[in-house]
Amino acid sequence: MVILSRLYPCKECADHFKEILKANPVQAGSQAEFSQWLCHVHNIVNRSLGKLTFPCNRVNARWGKLDCKDRACDLQGTTDFNYQP
Repeated sequence: MVILSRLYPCKECADHFKEILKANPVQAGSQAEFSQWLCHVHNIVNRSLGKLTFPCNRVNARWGKLDCKDRACDLQGTTDFNYQP
């Protein structure tokens, strides 16, 4: 994440993200923990910009497992052109 903060094209944004990282160290003991951390950090940025925050208890509902049938969500997709989820 520190490396990511160096890639921001906006110096002000990069510096802000570095401050956020110092105050909120990365929590990545599991996928669920990392997802919650990302949501929390995203909400810090949203609040600083006067934007709405996202309810972190809804992370899995929005970005969780897709439960795709017959591996239709694989990177290769499906060869079954009649497939309908």
